[in-house]
Amino acid sequence: MLRKIGVKLALMFIAIIILSSGLSFLASTVVSPNVPGELRRNHGEIANALRELEDKTALTTEEMIEITSTSMHQVRPREIGELSLGEEARETLERGETIYRRDGKIFGLKAYTLIRGEVLEIGLQPDSSLFTFTALRVWDALVFYIAIGIILTMVLTRRVVRPILRLTEATRSVAQGNFDTQLEVRSRDEIGLLTKNFNRMVRELQNMEVLRKDFINNVSHEFKTPMASIKGFANLLKDPEMTEEERRDYLDIIVYETDRLAHLSSNLLKLSKLENQEIPEIAETFSLDEQIRRAVLLLEERWQEKDLSFQIDMEKMTFRGSEELMQQVWLNLLGNAIKFSKPDTEVTIRGEVRDNRFIIEIRDQGYGMTEDTANRLFEKFYQGSTDHSSEGSGLGLPLVKRIIEIHSGKITVDSKIGEGSTFIIDIPKEQEEN
Repeated sequence: MLRKIGVKLALMFIAIIILSSGLSFLASTVVSPNVPGELRRNHGEIANALRELEDKTALTTEEMIEITSTSMHQVRPREIGELSLGEEARETLERGETIYRRDGKIFGLKAYTLIRGEVLEIGLQPDSSLFTFTALRVWDALVFYIAIGIILTMVLTRRVVRPILRLTEATRSVAQGNFDTQLEVRSRDEIGLLTKNFNRMVRELQNMEVLRKDFINNVSHEFKTPMASIKGFANLLKDPEMTEEERRDYLDIIVYETDRLAHLSSNLLKLSKLENQEIPEIAETFSLDEQIRRAVLLLEERWQEKDLSFQIDMEKMTFRGSEELMQQVWLNLLGNAIKFSKPDTEVTIRGEVRDNRFIIEIRDQGYGMTEDTANRLFEKFYQGSTDHSSEGSGLGLPLVKRIIEIHSGKITVDSKIGEGSTFIIDIPKEQEEN
């Protein structure tokens, strides 16, 4: 296909060369005064040659006509009555001079001279015109010009098409699953920019492929582990010699793993639904600062177990959005702050209004995280480690991020090892109705 594009480009440039040459030729023929002037000189030279033959030879008029006529110029006798010549023109001819009469733009002009008492007309051959006359003068140069133009066009077309062919081959390679494909950027023009964007696209696809594989592996692991536990302990319950205490312990484990599966499935469904949602389905007005305080109270049992305290400093925040979705945000973020805080430390919550937006910070005094972990924190199933030993599914923060994005906001994290983590939520006061 691209070879066809190369041919089309070459043909287009060649057509431009030929068309421009033709138009230039036409303009020089019709408009330029040099062509009629040269034609006049040629006719004059033939007329002088006829008079010289008349003076120096005894040739007949027919013989002189045959000698002076050429493939381009025609000499023929004319009846003086046919020419409608005026008295002045007749006198000019009788003095042995040449007169000229224009014969239109196409056929140029004609010359008349008196030879042996007979008027001879000098003009172009019937099948010739100013175009033919001009073509004979510039034909070689015109052919050379077009030939050079065609050669240069083919070379330049190949140069233009070559990077497109490289992109096509690279695209085919990526389509076959080779996401390591990268092209060298050899220019700073549009092709270079296209190549640069292609490389960027392939890197993004490579990252997406890695995420896809991780997602499949993580989903598989998160579902298989509790299901294997449930199956294993259910089989153990078949043992008739099992004590009542062991039976209760195994049943508790089965219930726990069942709840874990239900929670994982619920979060997956919520995240799947929210990924296709752009704005809150239900927008209502409520107090955001009071909602955060209620979330702290709901988690009281958990933070009291670790002897944590809360420092809350929030301005009044009347918010318009989904109250149900925002409740999930605070429960998740505060739950993580409690989970990763060191015992007997403080969790700080600050909120202020800036330029019609709410800025909320939740800071813990936990163990912190590495830069790589912070960068990947909002990826699905990412838990900061690959052993899946920590409690949780790795779906909570991606869910939080999506909810905030639906409310036209953004969430960032600032964390250092040993210094705790700070989650910063920046969200507008009001949301549009769906």
